[in-house]
Amino acid sequence: MYAYVRGTYKGHAPDSDEAVIVECAGIGYEVIVPPIVDQELSVNYSVESELILFVSAQSGRDQPWPTLFGFLTPQQKAFWHLLVSVPRVGGRLASRAMVAPIENIAEAIQQANRAYLDGLPGVTLDGADKIIASLRKKVAPFVQAAPSRPLPRGNPADELRADAVALLMQMGLKRPDALRQVNELLASREDITSVQDIITEHFRTQRARTGAEA
Repeated sequence: MYAYVRGTYKGHAPDSDEAVIVECAGIGYEVIVPPIVDQELSVNYSVESELILFVSAQSGRDQPWPTLFGFLTPQQKAFWHLLVSVPRVGGRLASRAMVAPIENIAEAIQQANRAYLDGLPGVTLDGADKIIASLRKKVAPFVQAAPSRPLPRGNPADELRADAVALLMQMGLKRPDALRQVNELLASREDITSVQDIITEHFRTQRARTGAEA
């Protein structure tokens, strides 16, 4: 049973957008991290800096060694374990779905917000229903009042823009498309004050476009 890995952050694993390398005692551990973790690593950690990841291992029938999943907080790790307890939700799907703060995803589960969950990478409406049915009564410890971070006064909110663009790219958008979408929102909507506001609006627009094409 793995608890954590403490070592030197070596950046992304070769040929992988979802795994990073942590070197510990001369051994490089390849660890899959959710988008919210990868985003924080890219902003707050430089290559060769010290890093502690709370990890969990998952084995499969057709793989000879376990896959490591890593998180920056014990709460993120516990929430991932909750997601993988849902039937047919594997470790990679649960990790990819964590593109938003866990308290926001937990609140969507608690409120049975199928549309929000359907917008998470890899989650279908049927999957959203299964997650709600399995976890609705279990996510209360993860639901917190998370106030939006206000835009700094007198500056163009470069940090907010960079964080939102990076997260949209993790969700599959190309950088020019992500940058255009973020710039349009910040220019036209005074109520957009946080990265989560931008991601929520992205999901809403995506669902509206899908409905129009149906």
